[in-house]
Amino acid sequence: MSIASGACAATLPRSSTSRAAGSTPAAFSNCETGVTPTGTNPTGNRAGVLSGSVGFASRAVVQLLLFGVTIVATRTLSIDDFGAYAIGSLFLILARQLFYGGPYEYLLKSQDDGNLFSACFGANLVQAAVLALLLGAVWLATPLLFPAGKVSMILGLLVPAILPVAAVAWYEAVLLRAMRVKRYYASLLVGDTLGAALAVFLLLHGWGVVALVAQTYARLISVLVLLALATGQRPSLAARPRAIREVLHWSRARHVAVLLNFTSAYGADLVLGVALSPAATGLYRASNRIVSALSDLFAQPLQKIAQTNLSASCVRRQDSGTAWLTMLSGVGAVAWSGLLTLACLAPDLVPFALGAKWAPAVPIVVVFCAVKAFALLDAVTTSFLVCHDRQRAMLKVQAASAVSVIGLAWFSARWGPQAVALAVGLTTAAMSLTYAAMVMRQSRADRHAVRAVAWTSAPPVVAVGIGLALFEACAPQLAALPRITAGLAVAALSFFAGAFLVRHRILDAIGSLGHLPAPSAGPLPHPHEEPALCAKT
Repeated sequence: MSIASGACAATLPRSSTSRAAGSTPAAFSNCETGVTPTGTNPTGNRAGVLSGSVGFASRAVVQLLLFGVTIVATRTLSIDDFGAYAIGSLFLILARQLFYGGPYEYLLKSQDDGNLFSACFGANLVQAAVLALLLGAVWLATPLLFPAGKVSMILGLLVPAILPVAAVAWYEAVLLRAMRVKRYYASLLVGDTLGAALAVFLLLHGWGVVALVAQTYARLISVLVLLALATGQRPSLAARPRAIREVLHWSRARHVAVLLNFTSAYGADLVLGVALSPAATGLYRASNRIVSALSDLFAQPLQKIAQTNLSASCVRRQDSGTAWLTMLSGVGAVAWSGLLTLACLAPDLVPFALGAKWAPAVPIVVVFCAVKAFALLDAVTTSFLVCHDRQRAMLKVQAASAVSVIGLAWFSARWGPQAVALAVGLTTAAMSLTYAAMVMRQSRADRHAVRAVAWTSAPPVVAVGIGLALFEACAPQLAALPRITAGLAVAALSFFAGAFLVRHRILDAIGSLGHLPAPSAGPLPHPHEEPALCAKT
């Protein structure tokens, strides 16, 4: 336990920790996060490394669990059945993403006027009712596009999950507003573990795609219970209708952005399912899941921590400056090295893990590794732009990306899933780079800041590339498992050799995840595109 953590435990009663969710403390310091303002704690970096490590370790376990479920599913389900579930579950994914934009972000970044929590909960209930009706209509229409019937069955089973999704999203925002990141990840870890265990059990006992539906409900219900116990806060329906309308009005741009972002991320899945078959979608989605199992290990905790830190700076009316680049550099050094390793080992790893029938997924996996490398930027840039109310500017980028994804996916579908992955990857990479350019201007980052990121991240990545290239050129012909094991060992040794050269920079960058920037002399710059909730003076 760090000094800051010990002091927090000694001075902050349990009840006040719960109340912190509804208040704006003078300094965001919490014994569960290790998040402190820079300059106020000599052990800030140590606490930051600890805080970041908890998030990434938790996510690592979750991703291993989900990867295990994917392996069992690909070996027990046909490619058609896996594709049918992928298509049917897309609509629940969209609904879930809508809950994590809008009221969720509003609750994280806004000043509490005594009505904030109940207004955001009421907005979530309104969203849940509307989405349930819309998904019901989609469920009625799915037999027209997918006559086999499995897509319709899966969607029908998933529609009732809308209500627990709404409640979980609200509780997550309450917990993260209190900056209790460790408790957040612990709750998700337990829920994901229970869901994955149930899915594997049912898959091995012949339940088919219903096992994956059961996993969704088991995870949602267990996480809901754990988050409710963690926050100790009851949802209130006492919000004034005007307050709910205000939250929903602010959320409109974010909801449009989510729809466009969903189209960019998942539009190709639907295009492949309609233009070719659910099997093509299954191949595409399985490839994406393999890469996401690695990339989300880094992107999801980075996004949550960046969102929490930047939103807290926003509430405190501080300028976060180039903190987003610092957070990115340390995580990027590890994430980009891992993606490069996966791309190089994919020809052996994919058939070994998923089975020989999934060998056509190898080139798609390689393409997705490159795509996810660019997408890591989004973990920090989107949080920064939302905190600075740049939603309208984001919408223009997302609209162009969504239209390009659908158009290019439809055009390239005739050449198969690999061509679609390449076309979509170019579009999403362009969107990520555009976001980065927008944040560079907003944060006034100069070339020195960019060079600092490159100097922190590049040595480990370059070392891994050189090590794997030498391994490929010199290694004898081996069976799949020994070759994968040797390749991973070479990549790990190469990474540590490269990271050792810049070890202090990497540790400082990862340590920045656990503290906020020092208070600035004035408020945040006032954006002109939206009424700036975080920049009002």
